[in-house]
Amino acid sequence: MLPPSSGKSTSEKIIQAALTMFADSGYEGTSMSEIAKAVGIKTPSIYAHFKSKEQLFLQLTEEGKEEEREAFLHCLKKSEAMSAKERIEQAFDFFTDFNQLTAGQSFLKRSMLVPPRHLRDQLRISFIAYESELNVLLERLFIQGIQEGLFPEQEVGRMTAQFYNAIDGLLVEYQIYEESLFLERKQIIGESLMRMWTLTA
Repeated sequence: MLPPSSGKSTSEKIIQAALTMFADSGYEGTSMSEIAKAVGIKTPSIYAHFKSKEQLFLQLTEEGKEEEREAFLHCLKKSEAMSAKERIEQAFDFFTDFNQLTAGQSFLKRSMLVPPRHLRDQLRISFIAYESELNVLLERLFIQGIQEGLFPEQEVGRMTAQFYNAIDGLLVEYQIYEESLFLERKQIIGESLMRMWTLTA
């Protein structure tokens, strides 16, 4: 059962428990009865707040995207006065500092990597729409880099795709390797991205 949390509504407690359990065990490995038990309510009571496990999962996905989006916007706001190189490095760290993920972000990453089979198509559409929003923000950083002379003129959409390829690969490596090796590879990949963009003719 979750520790007492004063001030939290039952819905908030359900969300807190579901985030942790979905992130740890996935959709198929988590039941509504287990979530209800963790919250300290009877299973039928959970359906007064969420009509199904599917609805709960999809709501958490939307909330996870919004949480990450707002955190990234805050990161960009704080770095407005920095050079393009510093801002791109901060963005890279933001998306690859997996030790600092909130429960919502951990859930979101797992959902992207291993979506429930019957929700895969629906989630794919949702994640592509979310990625399109992030694209706009990332492309602004790359345009800033080109304008500052950090990079030669090139297709920023291509740079964005390469950025995603790097952070997605690191997410997988984070699950496999011990921290020291992961951090070493993260540094190598970050430096390789900057070198590739700088040398692109």
